[in-house]
Order: sequence, then C-alpha cells, then structure tokens
Amino acid sequence: MTPILFLLFGMVFFIIIGLPLAFSIFIISSGTLILFTDLPFWQIMQRFFSGVNSFVLTAIPFFLLAGNLMNSGKITDKLIRLSSALVGHIRGGLAHINVLVSLLFGGVSGSAVADTAGIGTLLIPSMIKKGYTTSFSVSVTATSSVLGQIIPPSLIMIIYAASTGVSVQALFVAGVIPGILLALSMMGVSYIYAVKYDYPREPRKSGMDLWIAFRESFHVLLMPVIILGGVLTGVCTATESAVIAVVYSLFITLFIDKTLTFRDLLPIFVTTAKSTATSLFCIGSATIFGYLLAYFRANVLIANMMTQLNFTSTGYILFVVALFTIIGAFMDATPAIYIFVPIVAPAGLALGLHPVHLAMIITLVLALGMVTPPYGLCLLLACQIAKIDPRRVFFDLGIMFIGVSITLLIIVLWPDLILFLPRLIVPKYV
Repeated sequence: MTPILFLLFGMVFFIIIGLPLAFSIFIISSGTLILFTDLPFWQIMQRFFSGVNSFVLTAIPFFLLAGNLMNSGKITDKLIRLSSALVGHIRGGLAHINVLVSLLFGGVSGSAVADTAGIGTLLIPSMIKKGYTTSFSVSVTATSSVLGQIIPPSLIMIIYAASTGVSVQALFVAGVIPGILLALSMMGVSYIYAVKYDYPREPRKSGMDLWIAFRESFHVLLMPVIILGGVLTGVCTATESAVIAVVYSLFITLFIDKTLTFRDLLPIFVTTAKSTATSLFCIGSATIFGYLLAYFRANVLIANMMTQLNFTSTGYILFVVALFTIIGAFMDATPAIYIFVPIVAPAGLALGLHPVHLAMIITLVLALGMVTPPYGLCLLLACQIAKIDPRRVFFDLGIMFIGVSITLLIIVLWPDLILFLPRLIVPKYV
C-alpha cells in the first residue's frame, strides 16, 4: 500500500508545485521503481517504449495535423456561415451557431483545444458585441468545444482503443448519438438563457443563402464522411484514414480555397510535432505509472473494494462517473486513460457492462474535464480569449453543465442508446 500512496501523492505534489504533468508522472514513477522495487532501471525505458509502440497511436499526429491545417486554413469561417444559415434565426442565434459549429468542427479536427481556439477567437468577441454576457459567451464556447472529443474522429477514443483493445470503429460510431444529444442539451440551455436575458436572433437566411453556404462548405463536410467511411467499410484503418485526412486537408487549403501557401506549412508542422511529442511523452510516462500500479497490485485492491461495496452495474457506472470527473479536473485524458482505465474497467466488465458503453462514459467524462477547473484547458483558453477571470464564469458554466449532466445520466441509464448505431453499422466489433 505504501508504494501506491507514494506514487499517487507524489504525482499530486509535483503537479501542485507546477511541474508539467508528463514530467511529474515520469519522475515519480522512476523514483518509485528505484525506492520500492528490485526491478532494473532499464524497465523504465522498456515500459515507456511499449506504451508508445502502438500502430493505432500513429493516427494521433496525422489527425492533429489535419485539424491544424483546417484551422489555419480558415475552414471555421465556412462552418460558421453554414451554421448561421441553419440555426442563426433562433433566439440566441450566436450561441446556437457556436454549438453547431463545434459539432461540425469536431468531425474535422477531433481536438477540443483546436475547437476552442478556432471558434472562440471568432465567436466570443462577436457574442459580446451583440450583447451576450462575457461569462455566458465563454461558457458556451468552452462547453461546446468538448464535442470535438466526442464526435468522430476523436483523439480520446483513439487513445482509449490503443490502451484497452476496444474497437476504434465501434467507438467512432458510438460517439455520434452522445455528441448530438450533448449539442441539443447545450442549445436548449442557450435558448432558455436567450429568452430570459432577451439575447438577439440573427436575420433569417433565405433558401438560396442556405444553399450557397452548404455549397461553399461541402468539401469541408465531406472530410469526416471520408474518414468514417474508410474506417467503417474496412477500406482503411484509423491511421490510414488520418493520413487521407491530411492529404485532403492539404489539397483543400492549398489548391481549392488557397487559404494557405507552402510557406505557411512549416509553422503548422512544427506546432503539430510539438503537440504530438507532448501526447506521446504523456502516454509513455503514464504506461510506466500504470505498470507500477499493476506491479503493486492496485487492481486487486480496487477489485476487493468493489466487492465489499457490492455495487450493482448502475451503481458502478455512477462510481466511475464520479471518479473520472475528479480525475479529469486535475489530469489530461491521455494519462488518465493509461493509468486508471486498466484498473477500473475489469471490474465493470465483470459486472456485465458492455466495453463500448463503458468506454463512451469514460471518454465523455474525461472530455468534460477539459472544461472543469482547475485543469480545464478549454475553459482557460476561452477565458484568455475573452480576457476574463475564470472564477467569474463558474455560475454560467454550472448552468450549462446541468444540461450536460442530464444527457450524461441518459447515456448511463440507457446503454442501448449508445450501442444502437454500432450494432447496426459495425456489428462485428460490438
């Protein structure tokens, strides 16, 4: 028990003093191996390499690059025009546009942070100018950005699949319904706000305006269709579809829209390389951490605790939601999955939970961790764009989370809602 506590509290200590998460995990794991085991030190490098030595993970840099290319190529502008034509006429139009753009952009970037940066920079100042409060504008932008981690392709789902062996295809398909439900819940809360505070609606677009907006954004909307179509039909793997996404993004931004030049590519490549290196270092370090937890039989302790608590399957899922809500508030999804999922997932499967249902709940809760303080990268980025103290956003953020929590409860209680599409489209993976 002592080594486990040393691992956990040591990691928390390093995070509190400001050390980056990946380094915190790596340092405390190395120290624990030296102090509490007789294992040779080269096990550190071996476990690190085994964590990143996965073909599925090679999809990460390509999806990041595709998202960065689309973001830098001002693809967001086209999605905003299309969303405005579709939902701008509803009261609180800019808030609905914000949510719908995030839903569409999620199918392009797969990244919540990219969503916040690309959409927030454009829509937060516009919303404030139209009379929306700054805190509400930030809350809508930050909360809706998590759709980028739920609507396929999702980087969190790729990482979950790599760490657990659950089918990427099944996870991608399973993310569609929760993503749409979350978007509807956010738009519902936004509408209530708009009625209460008399937020404006945008001018109704004509049918011709809608057609023009759709035609301009058609090749953008085609990208997630290409990605998902290739993966689901078995024509290509998730990694190969990510490569196709990069080639397609380059073609659109360089030759169709001409919003990028070859000179613009080097900074985008460098940014993507840095993001990839950070993600893979996190994965490698978390693999070492998870290996040591298994070495000290933390999974046995958790299993015994579950037995003593005598959880039902529903009770266990609610416990998982609470656990990963806390974890997601302090830790990025990548190390959280590699460290804690191998410990808690077996108990859930033993209770008869479906692995895809459990995966969707965990990925959804961890995605929401991008908004919950103190970690909340999307919240902090949106606050930085709006130049507002995060503490002033908490009330409106809490109201938005009421709608999100209702959706999450529906997903928890009705697993068939999540499993319907995978069983229909990719039955061999469910």
